[in-house]
Amino acid sequence: MKNKLLIIIGIVLILVIGIGIGVYTARFGLFSGQEARQPKAQKKEDLEKKNNLLVKDDFSLVLPKGWKEAPSPSGISAMVVNAEEKISDIAAKKINFRSYFSVKYDTLNGRNKEEYIEFIKKTLIQAVPGITFIYEEPATINNKDVYFIEAEVTQQGVDFKILISLIRGNEDDAWILSFNTTKANWPEYKDVFYQIARSFRVK
Repeated sequence: MKNKLLIIIGIVLILVIGIGIGVYTARFGLFSGQEARQPKAQKKEDLEKKNNLLVKDDFSLVLPKGWKEAPSPSGISAMVVNAEEKISDIAAKKINFRSYFSVKYDTLNGRNKEEYIEFIKKTLIQAVPGITFIYEEPATINNKDVYFIEAEVTQQGVDFKILISLIRGNEDDAWILSFNTTKANWPEYKDVFYQIARSFRVK
């Protein structure tokens, strides 16, 4: 991992959020709404049959085939990288970018639903000038309230697409899942990212 190219992780970890896009080489009665988007390519149950589970002390989720867990930066609970990804974007190749997702534990810290969502968004805007939020959706997954945010940003000459999943944990706990890829690869990964988010289970 090249520290200079950690676009959000390094900055936002300092602010105790822990989501991001970057370079890797090799809560709530809170969020209420309808069930999240149904994946087009395959159902969650099919994904779980064809892939492995990533099991941690506090949570588990589906780990897609070909994706590898990598050493996580301090403050990140898990980092998973598509190490075998074939990148066609020339600018992305120059910075050795690989699509990945990360999991970060957080707390509401006294905030209600609206305040927490706004805190996340405002912090990202301050940390990453030019980031644009293009889609937001409340959902319910595994009996947990969730809030999805899709965003775009251009860094180092690369157009990135981000999916952020804010998931209610136990009591005041929250979990932030950040899925990151190039904008060109978003159509390929979109359904997979939502499927992974739907597989997330808090222990």
